[in-house]
Amino acid sequence: MKYSVVEADEKWFQENINCQHACPAHTPASNYIERLQEGDYAGALQLNFMANLFPHILGRVCTHPCEAACRRGSIDRPVAICTLKRVAADYADQNIHPEKPKNIKSTGKKVAVVGAGPSGLAAANDLALLGYAVTVFEALPMAGGMLSVGIPPYRLPWHKINSAVKWIEDLGIEIKFNSPVKNEEELDALIKGYDAVYLAAGAHKSPSLDIAGEDLNGVVHGIKFMKDLNLGHQKKVPSKVAVVGGGFTAIDCARSSLRLGAKEASIIYRRTLKEMPAGELEVSMAEEEAIKILFLTTPIKIHGDKDGNVKMIECLKNKLGEPDSSGRRRPEPIQGSEFTVPVDMVVAAIGQSADMGFVSEGLGVKLTKWGSIEVNSETLMSDREGLFVGGDYLTGPRNVIEVIADGRKVARAIDEYLGVAQKREISYFFADRDPVRNRDDYDALPRQKQQALSMDVRWDVDKEVELGFTKSDAQKEADRCLLCHYNIFIDDQKCVLCGGCIDICPNNCIMMMSRDKIEFEGAIEGELTGDWDAVMAIDEEKCIRCGLCVRRCPVDAIKMKRFSYAEK
Repeated sequence: MKYSVVEADEKWFQENINCQHACPAHTPASNYIERLQEGDYAGALQLNFMANLFPHILGRVCTHPCEAACRRGSIDRPVAICTLKRVAADYADQNIHPEKPKNIKSTGKKVAVVGAGPSGLAAANDLALLGYAVTVFEALPMAGGMLSVGIPPYRLPWHKINSAVKWIEDLGIEIKFNSPVKNEEELDALIKGYDAVYLAAGAHKSPSLDIAGEDLNGVVHGIKFMKDLNLGHQKKVPSKVAVVGGGFTAIDCARSSLRLGAKEASIIYRRTLKEMPAGELEVSMAEEEAIKILFLTTPIKIHGDKDGNVKMIECLKNKLGEPDSSGRRRPEPIQGSEFTVPVDMVVAAIGQSADMGFVSEGLGVKLTKWGSIEVNSETLMSDREGLFVGGDYLTGPRNVIEVIADGRKVARAIDEYLGVAQKREISYFFADRDPVRNRDDYDALPRQKQQALSMDVRWDVDKEVELGFTKSDAQKEADRCLLCHYNIFIDDQKCVLCGGCIDICPNNCIMMMSRDKIEFEGAIEGELTGDWDAVMAIDEEKCIRCGLCVRRCPVDAIKMKRFSYAEK
């Protein structure tokens, strides 16, 4: 077996801070967690604002791809990065906002944003900071898009969204509510009337179940159900509710039903728990609230009574076959397994799509075979000059952090398209510094569990259930972080190959390699040529940044350095 040696340059370090690299917006997670270890909540919050406007929101509803990439997961369980994001917002001074430049120089150009969801607001924010006059057109009477009308307030309180919207408006961004783009002519007029347009209208359209009985009284679609709840139109539901689907919206509809008066709520999902798109926490909360989940089950017909009201839903059982295009195993019906479930209401929550009713190729754009607008993958601009498309409207439903990343990407692309972009210069540097560890047993600490309302008081739809971490638990969870922006450096000119670092390393991540076991890549080969037979190497994936090797080295050949960067 041979080992490949590559140059550890800035790009390498960025990609090897796994949590940050996995985040679509590249939120510096290990950096803000380090601030939390020090009790600096305000500093942690400002680091979050560097990547997005919504840490207090994402700390509640993000699907946290950073946690799937967290190196701590190879030891026991990933660091609760998402909840620690919320900690930064919960315990910092509530008056803290993103740092705003004192003098924003106007570009003299104006940009329209269609949709005041997270992607549209992220783009509007960045464009305003770059000196553009931004107007946002929103069909709903409130900003936030699916944050406001697609997520129940017991998961995401409304005032958390309002604080982000207030910051947007304080920047001078005009948001026109109840202002939908109704047709192609109106969109064309916007494109002609503004220097650039960002189309981020979200995915507010629900597909049908395509089964008999879907037109009965008591059958509603998940998106409409959640929208009506958040707008105050859906105030109660009947006794028995069945929700069809396995995503976040399905879980939200079922849990909301219990808060609107249902005695029984069930979820019908055609695959198993392993394939369920909803998050582990959301599923566990649903089960805790006694929601019954019927796995490997497909609805085939909705039956009604003589008055046309829902009476029962007929289903059949499935088995899993070969994987489909999504990589999940395809559900296959088991013949003769039909059964019925008595229900008074059926909520179809099987997906979302964009409303393409005001877009056609007559607008000067190309459409994909799925009916979405074709864009340049680097800039997200369509074939129509000045029309940019992103967020859920481009791809269908994604998580909040991904559409925020789209918004920020489009803001930079618009800035370059309009020819006034300033080159972004990033400086990278390393500081000789050891991590501050509050406790020696950080590698043995279990993942902390966030607080939640007890079952007897959680049934108001506007009463937040998950309460985050206490300061004490937040400190423990932050201490679990391995702080992957710290790295071990070995000076091969000083190293005497004594092996003391190997003896002291608790994770066996330091090794002595003979020359014949090493392959070089690029210019680094020239740096390691000469009269040597062996070299010390570190497996970064195993390293827990304990610093024992630094203290053990008798010739001061090992240093711990902190990788940092800043925009000039």
